[in-house]
Amino acid sequence: MTTFGTVQVLLLDLVVIFGLSVLAAILCHRLRLPTSIGLLLAGVLAGPDALALVRGPHDIELLAEVGVVLLLFVVGLEISVADVTRLRREFIIGGSLQFFGTAAVVALALLPMGMTLAQAGYLGCVVALSSTAVVLRMLQERAEIETPHGRAILSSLIYQDIAVVPVMLTAPLLAGLGEGSLLPALSGLALKVLVVAALAVLAYRWIVPWVLEKIIRTRSSEAFLLGVFMLCVGIALITQSLGLSLALGAFLAGFILSESKYSHQAVAVMLPFRDVLMSLFFVSVGMLLDIPFLLAHPLRIALLTLAVLLIKPLIAAAAALVTGLPLRSAVLAGLPLGQVGEFSLVATKAAVAVGLLTPEVFQLLLDVAVLSMMATPVLVAGSSPLADRLCRTRLIRLQPQGAGPPATQGPQEDLPCSGHVLIIGFGVTGRNVARCARRCSVPYTVVELNGALVAEGLQEGEPIRYGDATHAPILELVHAEGARAIVIVIDDPGAARRIVEIGRRVAPEAYILVRSRYLREVEPLLALGADEVIADELEVSIEVFSRVMARMLVPREDIQRLIGDVRGHWRDMARNLAASATSVADLKMALPHLATHTLRLQPHSPLVGGTIASCGLRLEHGVTVLAVTRADGETIADPRGTTPLQAGDILFVIGPEGWDPHAIS
Repeated sequence: MTTFGTVQVLLLDLVVIFGLSVLAAILCHRLRLPTSIGLLLAGVLAGPDALALVRGPHDIELLAEVGVVLLLFVVGLEISVADVTRLRREFIIGGSLQFFGTAAVVALALLPMGMTLAQAGYLGCVVALSSTAVVLRMLQERAEIETPHGRAILSSLIYQDIAVVPVMLTAPLLAGLGEGSLLPALSGLALKVLVVAALAVLAYRWIVPWVLEKIIRTRSSEAFLLGVFMLCVGIALITQSLGLSLALGAFLAGFILSESKYSHQAVAVMLPFRDVLMSLFFVSVGMLLDIPFLLAHPLRIALLTLAVLLIKPLIAAAAALVTGLPLRSAVLAGLPLGQVGEFSLVATKAAVAVGLLTPEVFQLLLDVAVLSMMATPVLVAGSSPLADRLCRTRLIRLQPQGAGPPATQGPQEDLPCSGHVLIIGFGVTGRNVARCARRCSVPYTVVELNGALVAEGLQEGEPIRYGDATHAPILELVHAEGARAIVIVIDDPGAARRIVEIGRRVAPEAYILVRSRYLREVEPLLALGADEVIADELEVSIEVFSRVMARMLVPREDIQRLIGDVRGHWRDMARNLAASATSVADLKMALPHLATHTLRLQPHSPLVGGTIASCGLRLEHGVTVLAVTRADGETIADPRGTTPLQAGDILFVIGPEGWDPHAIS
């Protein structure tokens, strides 16, 4: 075949693959499945054992290998020292236990099957790797990256992405164990690693910054793109020339660039190429699937897949428990890591190339990987119901309640028993609520799941306790039944729903306010018993358009009217979820232009010395007094018109949204 014919065949194959990939992506989007699963199935259909649509599979495999190199380069770009430091506890303890625990269990299970220790150990490390592409995409779609279990999953994935490089380096070493002494092989590998490390430090300190600085001065986006490609491929070729792998060099190149001030631009220019070539990688993996082999060993492959789906989540959940996560979060952190990932296939191919593993083992692992990836959406969807069911059983007693250093927890008697605000979550919003409550002399208690935040809060003298508020015993320990208000400000939508459900049952009279990220979370929270839900998505949009309108010199009254219309629209949508009894929140939904106000009467206020009836609040200002709190803490609910007003009183009134209480306070 002529060169032109070869190019024509390659282009035709690419058109077929990309066409199938587009169809797979559309279908997966409609079915809410990860795109990588559709790409794998597209590769199966295009492969030689199905429709045989691809005529030059070896050329596609070559492009896919370039995609793997770029993937490792981008992984290195996205992993910074700051990320590892921020997640150091989950990374060091959780990641190590998950990776080496899975590798050890799998290796012990493989030894009786006739494998050598080297083969079993290598395969154990390979099976311990999960799919970063599949899991992170699902976490992003579910907005769970910043949740406790999301951080645990992210830490394990980062650990695995880093671990894949040394795992692949050991393949030639393990393959040659029987040919000579182990010491010379280890010495040679150590020397190569030291040389690469020295070159990496040299590149990080001087070479890469100098090259990028020269490129940036040209202000040419093409030069920057070509320079990034040059650094990626150049460092990868240097590591390969030293007897190591292209993947290691690509990862090092990305990690070196990640610490520079140009890392974000490098990620931006490389992502399109990474995505295209990684799509080719998934398709090429699907093309490698030997359908006759799968049909010849269906029971064996099914049992191996079930074993992986059982072992990996159990070990990952146990590792999360050791890092201090409660049972519910540990289950949510374990199940998404149950599949065999794309790097497992790359590492296995490297082992087959050096003779450590046989092609039959690769086919078995490939079938298990494809099936386990396809099962991942089911695992993720079932993780929350399973976690909730386990938390309702006696298994809850197996986890530490009020974990953290017992000496720093403090006695529960120090916490307020009634009339306080219970704050669930001690992030930025929780800290601000606590700070305002402290300045206003409002009693409060904080419950937080992050041990580091709890220790920091205790050092600052905060009434904070470690615990998972999705468990009723934790809420009872902090006297939730006596709380006047429960404020839930966490980033876990599933946990927030469960806390609302339990909180409404434990404290039926409490005012429950929830901060959520998205509007789609509002209706489920209101249906479970929340009095009010503040959605970041809505509030940010209001802040944006109000500032833009103010800049365009729109009158403040018109802006306030727009804000009321927007809020009223969403409250009307949630109105059918309100309880049968009318509350202030329900009244607010029906009358969006009304608002509740609080004012403290200063000694010079014209209202001091009079009564509610004589002050003319309703006649002159259009507001109605709902309650009065005296300076000594006494609260008068539903006050009469003859109730006297005193300096220091706090009046709770309802009136027009734009009314300014400072004029009469």
